[in-house]
Amino acid sequence: MGCSDLMPGISGGTIALILGIYKKLIHSINAISIKNFKTLTVDLFWKKINGNFLLSLFSGILSAVFAFSFIIDFLINTYPIFLWSFFLGILVTSIFILKRHVNQWSYLNIGLLILGSVISFFITQISPKSNDIGLIYLFFCGFIGIIAMILPGISGAYILLILGAYQTVLNLIKMAIKSSISFDINILIPIYTKLFIFGLGILIGLRVFSSILKWLLDNENDKTMSILIGLMIGAIHKIWPWQEVFKVTIGDQNKSFFRPISPLNYSEDAHLLWATILFLFGSGLVLILNSQKEKKI
Repeated sequence: MGCSDLMPGISGGTIALILGIYKKLIHSINAISIKNFKTLTVDLFWKKINGNFLLSLFSGILSAVFAFSFIIDFLINTYPIFLWSFFLGILVTSIFILKRHVNQWSYLNIGLLILGSVISFFITQISPKSNDIGLIYLFFCGFIGIIAMILPGISGAYILLILGAYQTVLNLIKMAIKSSISFDINILIPIYTKLFIFGLGILIGLRVFSSILKWLLDNENDKTMSILIGLMIGAIHKIWPWQEVFKVTIGDQNKSFFRPISPLNYSEDAHLLWATILFLFGSGLVLILNSQKEKKI
């Protein structure tokens, strides 16, 4: 989940759904409340919120974010086709597996799937912007970004890209790692202050949105899953490995957009063989994870 959350195109929520921990994650986060903390002992509160599960999960996510931020940044810029092919295999196979979570495909559920696809498609069409990032705006980006990160199909990293905060956050993580090694206190304090504010936005957004998702999953499972799968379908074009840049003039500004094209029409080396191998590897990984999940169940 941590690695996927770094990618502007695939959601950590998608990975959670594949692994079969999505509902458990939402219910556990939703259980974190002042009411539960006041009425229960520390031990009972920890059990109520599945503390061991949340601690293990978020430790893994944070470890991946700090450990792979350099690697993901390098791969996106150097080997984009290889990386996106791998994640495309994950996403496409996940859609076919997760459709079984909908008990009845009524006309309404099909309509909601289409609606989710349209919403996801148009969100990923928004042009990224670049702004100076202040602390309040950084908090807002964390709050909005985490909502997308736990929604399958909508990439939190891409939302940060749209908000103009993706590169800032990625640079803060890399600077935090470097400054921690040199232990320069004058650099450490402002960096970790910004990361703390961003993290606070994440925590509050996660807690607020988990309550809404819990209610939806408990009371309207088929409708909710239909929309979530639709969100994933609508994001496929965004992580398609072969993209063509085109420019559109809007007023006085020239904006660059990307559109998916056939690998046969790709102007550079399409790396079709390696792309196919990595697509199958990503697909196979999902099938293995899903089979292991079903064995545990």
